[in-house]
Amino acid sequence: MTAARVDLARIVTDDIYHRLLESLPSCAPLAGFVAQSTSFLFVRAWRARLVANAARALGPGSTRGQQVRCAYRMLGAMQRSIADIFASKDLTSDQLCSKVADLDGSADYLAARELGRGAVIAGVHMGAFEPALAMLCRHERRVHVLFQPDPMPRFERARQGLRRRLGVIEHRISDGVAAWSELLDALHADEAVVLHADCVMPGQHGAKMPFLGDPEAHLPTGPVRLAAAAGAPIIPTFCARTNRGFRVWSDGVIPAPTAPITSRESAAHPAQRALVAAMERAIRAHPDQWMAFMDLREAPAPQGRP
Repeated sequence: MTAARVDLARIVTDDIYHRLLESLPSCAPLAGFVAQSTSFLFVRAWRARLVANAARALGPGSTRGQQVRCAYRMLGAMQRSIADIFASKDLTSDQLCSKVADLDGSADYLAARELGRGAVIAGVHMGAFEPALAMLCRHERRVHVLFQPDPMPRFERARQGLRRRLGVIEHRISDGVAAWSELLDALHADEAVVLHADCVMPGQHGAKMPFLGDPEAHLPTGPVRLAAAAGAPIIPTFCARTNRGFRVWSDGVIPAPTAPITSRESAAHPAQRALVAAMERAIRAHPDQWMAFMDLREAPAPQGRP
């Protein structure tokens, strides 16, 4: 994308759309609908990725029409998530927690935490991250989040401000080895580390593995490798919208791998397979809430000159 297009995208998205959501939250439903509809019609790259991932989420028995409708709703889920960040910018932790109507899997979570080895809490891009974080902060002394900063400054300021008020400690993926070392220290101190496991971000290690029927999906290996390095259990944890509010649930506990593993080895490791299975169950249950803008296939390596 050229610099001119990047500047135009920032002006339209951050200076106009995000400013509107921030200053006039009552307009969020209409503004989100306009953004959802126009983006789906005119941003072909987004539409192609969403439809491809909707096909994965719905399974091989789905029709093209079902896939397109699901993809459109995925885009709507993203707009609601963005609006939630701006609408929540002045909420307290208790107010955020009140948005969670159902909390399931607490017994598994507490049993894993009794081990005293920290916890790798792995999820997918679904539901609302911050209310789930607020609930987690009620039970954890310190919560760490591995994240990729958003390129839109207004949105990123709102998100970081919200997490700062919750007391969440952020670690940038771009910090590389330093972030990895900090997360290991957190786990060794029996603290919680939260990260997404359904998308390889720039600077992350990934590997090809079966996922949602795709035999060569490219998924991050960091969650399993981090758990192995620290001896920490993995707790697959998800969030979805319901008519009553958000539902947050843990899908069992994956024991820590007994020895350090490489990125290449992690793809076939039982812990990775268990994490993939948990993510698949969550996405299959709520396919239109999966904010699946990612390309699940590894980008080809650039070809050098002969």
